This record gives sequence, structure tokens and C-alpha cells, in this order.
Amino acid sequence: MKLNRNLICWALLGFLLVILAITQFTPWIFHRPAHPALSSARQKTSTAAISHSPAAPAPFLSSTSPADDPSRDSIPPSILPVIMLKGSDYEMGFQYGEQACAYIDRTREDKWASALRRFNRDEVLRALRANQTFVRTFTPEWLDFMQGMADGATKAGYPMTYTDVLLMNCTLPDPKTSVYPEGAEDDELTSKRCSVASAWGSATRDGTLIGLDTLDTPDVAHAVVIVAFPDKGNAYMCGTDAGEIGDHFLMNDRGLFLGNSGGGSSPRPEDEGYGLAWACSLPYLVRFAGGAFEARDMVMKWQINVPENFHFVDVRGQACVVEKTAAVQAVREAGDFGERDFLFSTNNYLHPDMKETKEGGFVGGHGGYGAYSAPRNTMIWDLFHNYHGEIDIEFAKMVLRFPGPPPPWPPAGGWEAMFCRPTNLWTAVVQPDDGDEGLAHICTGPAGRVLHASIAGDGSVMRPTYRYAAGTHTFYRLRLAEGPMEVAEAAKKAAEEELATAYGRLMGLNYRDTGYGDLKELYGKAVAEVFEGRNVYNRAVIEMEAAGGNAGEAKNRALALFGRAASLCTRAQAHAREVYEALVPAPTSPVDLGLRPFGGPWATWETPVGRPR
Repeated sequence: MKLNRNLICWALLGFLLVILAITQFTPWIFHRPAHPALSSARQKTSTAAISHSPAAPAPFLSSTSPADDPSRDSIPPSILPVIMLKGSDYEMGFQYGEQACAYIDRTREDKWASALRRFNRDEVLRALRANQTFVRTFTPEWLDFMQGMADGATKAGYPMTYTDVLLMNCTLPDPKTSVYPEGAEDDELTSKRCSVASAWGSATRDGTLIGLDTLDTPDVAHAVVIVAFPDKGNAYMCGTDAGEIGDHFLMNDRGLFLGNSGGGSSPRPEDEGYGLAWACSLPYLVRFAGGAFEARDMVMKWQINVPENFHFVDVRGQACVVEKTAAVQAVREAGDFGERDFLFSTNNYLHPDMKETKEGGFVGGHGGYGAYSAPRNTMIWDLFHNYHGEIDIEFAKMVLRFPGPPPPWPPAGGWEAMFCRPTNLWTAVVQPDDGDEGLAHICTGPAGRVLHASIAGDGSVMRPTYRYAAGTHTFYRLRLAEGPMEVAEAAKKAAEEELATAYGRLMGLNYRDTGYGDLKELYGKAVAEVFEGRNVYNRAVIEMEAAGGNAGEAKNRALALFGRAASLCTRAQAHAREVYEALVPAPTSPVDLGLRPFGGPWATWETPVGRPR
């Protein structure tokens, strides 16, 4: 028995030692590198990732609160990141290339793949030489900007050439029907379906200018919001595919709102050709024009390459739409079609001089030439004309969610395509200011929750789909403030306001309420993003002070960090607003704003309506 007792004691002691060993060494076993070579590879990968950008994820971002990162991510962003630019043309291009290098590289691949499906490489280069002559003639500043983009992206670890960047900022017309510019053959390559509307004066509640802009495409872009403070020209803000110098929406610090939409297809080959693309024309106009009529006069002197609408309006009441193709152009102003202090433009033309660019006659009273866009034109006419004087920011946001519910009698293909539709890549409600108070309310993807297919006037169908991995259907605010630091500060303040609003509603629930746990987790995510944004902002302030007034890496790093801080705070806004709107649904019709119903007997409607909404 004595021997058995000894064996039992030793067995128990051994068992305890095994348990102790497991508790001590299990974390090391599961967290050690599986192989020295793999560990080395991971370290190299991490180093490479850091080198992609001065504002690289490792030093500045928490792995617990992932955010869309244009310097490393390949999935399109669910909330558009903010890119901060300041300095000369080359410096701003370099900063852009460095901060958005990964997204730009995705756009570069998209553009080359698309081009090479139509042409061989030599044909592409020949077309780029032709288009470059117009860039050099009309917008020469962008030559240095594009070289800077190529150099910045290359330094960040994404090799890129000036030719790559030029391709992202040009369109390639059919060479068989386009006149090649004289002398372009010897030139060296040196080192959209959308909707716009605006209202002001008597049309808005307080007389202030409000712009609406949607960028529509069947694809999902690696897009960003650019906030630029050039040494020469106006400060401006715009949305764009990463790699493009700019797209729309756009506004500057002189109080100018610029919206843009394609003019639609034309049966005439001469309406497309070599010329200036929107990626060069739009940001140039907003950077160098002080008002709507100055921008009008600039664009009417340019040769563009595809049919477009240029929608200009400023805080001084100047407003017009330039309807333009490569061969013909016309200008219309508010009142030409009965508009009282408002304008609209989509993917067709209204001016009678542009009739020859379309097939078919004028649709209804305000649909314009060409069936495709007529439903959007008549709907915005109905909304801005019949609710004249009631338009404010919340009304404008409602327009971008309307119509949300399914129609009362869905036609075979769905409902007519309106401003709110599945192809909204991003939407914006813009309040320009002649100063540093300009404000943009931005939503990535459609603001409305589109539940049904929609059909355009020409019969083309857009199926209901949502193409963002973590979209919110909510707006966030970004101010065109005095400088990059002030932009980030304003975004942080807006995030704190949205958190407080959401908190007030969320605290009325508890775990007995369905969905409370999910909303609480989403609210916590927004809080974490604000704290992370504050930390990045502090680093930016330190870096900018170290840079002083000098250009170089410290300044570029500070700008990237200010952009990152603003991005984190706009994400927090969107997520906090998502919590709030889960409890207090956003308005999707005039009735939700306390107004009379759309389609009611109290007014005349050009839009086909069933039951009033």
C-alpha cells in the first residue's frame, strides 16, 4: 500500500506539472511564428505596408477599428476617405499619389484593362498624345500635378508612370470618327450617368444656395473626397475616383457649386472626339473660377471630348447650365423653362439648339430631348416647382432618398429611374460659402434603401442591389474650412454632435429590446473611431509644427494624417447616424417632412403618380 501511495503522489504531482506547463506555454505556442522564414516574410510585408504611405496603418491605426484605407486597401470604400492636398501643383499631385496609392493602382488597372479591350497599346498612346494637347492648352497646371501623382504613388510602393496617370484622366474616343489634332503625333508623353439640381433665393426656406449631385455608374469605384488648398487658385472640395484629378460634386471657397452630368449618347459621330475630359475640366473650373458666369465663359472656350452638362451656380445668384458636346454648345438659365430660382440637369439636353444631338422629340413639358433622363427631369421639376419655398437641407436629402417605398403598381421592369436609384455611387447635398463655411453632406452609395428595380425612360433596367461591403445609407458632414487642420477639427466636432444625437435615442432602449445589442455595438464602433481620429489628429498637429513652413516629407505626412483624422471622424458620423436612423427613420417623402403629399390633388404633376406619397 505504501508503494501505491507513492505512485499516486508522484502521478498527481506530474499531472499538476503538465497543467502548469500548458497554462504557461500555450500562448507562446499559438502566437509564435510558425517558421522563421515566414516570420521574416511577415516582417517584410509589414515594412512594405508601412512604406506605402507616410500615414501608414501600423503606426497610426488600431487593428480593432478598421477603416477604409486608400494607401493599402483593395476593396472599394464603404465611406469615402478624405485626401488633403496643399502646395504647388507638383506637391499636391505627389501628396495625392502617396495618400491614395492603393486605390489609384486599382483605377490604373481598371483603365488599362478597359482601354486594351478596345485598342492595342500603340493606339492607346496615340490617343493619349492627342488628348494631352488639350490638357496643355487649356489646363496646363495638371501636367505637373499628374507627374507628381505618378512620383508619389511610386515612392509609396506602387510603381506608376505619367502615362498611367494621364490615361486615368482622359477618355479615348473612336479614332475612326475623331479628328486628330495637328502636331499631336509628334507630342511626347512627358514626365457618366448623373443628376444635378440646385435651388436658391425664393425656392429655399432661408434663401441660401443648396446643390444636389449624384454620381451614377454600374461599377463600384475606389473613390475619395479631395480637399485641396493650392498655392495658386481657390480652395476646393470634390468627390472623385482615385487617380482622377477630380470629378463631381465640387465646390470652392468663393461660393461656387459645380455639378456635372453626361449629356447622353448622340446619333452624330462629331459629338465625340479628342478633347478635354471631365477629370481635368471640372477641378480646373472650380479651382480657378470665382463664380458661375466666369466658369461658363471658361468652359465655352474649351474643346471637350464627350457630351456633358456643366451646372454652375454661386451664392451671388449667378446660375446657368452649359449643354455641350465636342461639336455644339448652348447655355440655359433659370426661367428658360419656367424655373423660379432653381435649375436641374441630368443626362440629356433641354436647349432647342441641342435637339440635333438627340433622337426623338422633347418629352413632356420638362423632360428634355431623349427618353433616358426624362423621368428624373420631370420628377425634380415637380419637387422644386410644387414645393417652391420649402426646400432646405433635409428636403434635399429627402429627394436623394425618394422614392424609397415600392410603387403602388410596379410596371413590368420596375419603377421609373429617379435621383435615388441603385446606381448612385455617391450623393451629396452641398452648401457653398464665399469663405470657409462651405459644407458638404455626403453619402456613399444611394441614400435611399431602394427595394425595387427601376427602369429609365428608354426601357433600360437597373436591378436593386447594394455593392458596398459595409455601407450605411447615411450622410456625413465635411466642411471646406480654412485649412487641413480646421477641416479635421470640424469633422471631429460634427462626429461628437452625431454621437450625442444617437446616444439620446439609444439610451431609451435596453437588452430587452430587439436589436439593442447590435445598435450598441455599432455605437461603440463610432465612439472608437472618434477616439482614433483624435489620436491621429494630435499626431498631425505635431508633424505640421515640425515641418514649419517647409515642404517635404514632414508636411506631407502631416497632411496625410489630417486626412486620416477627418476620414475616421466622417466614418464615426455615418455610423452614429446609422444608429439614430434605425430608431428614427429618415424622411423618404415630403409627407415625412410635414408637407403635402407628392402626387396629391393640390398640384399638377408631370411624374406618373398613383397614390399620393
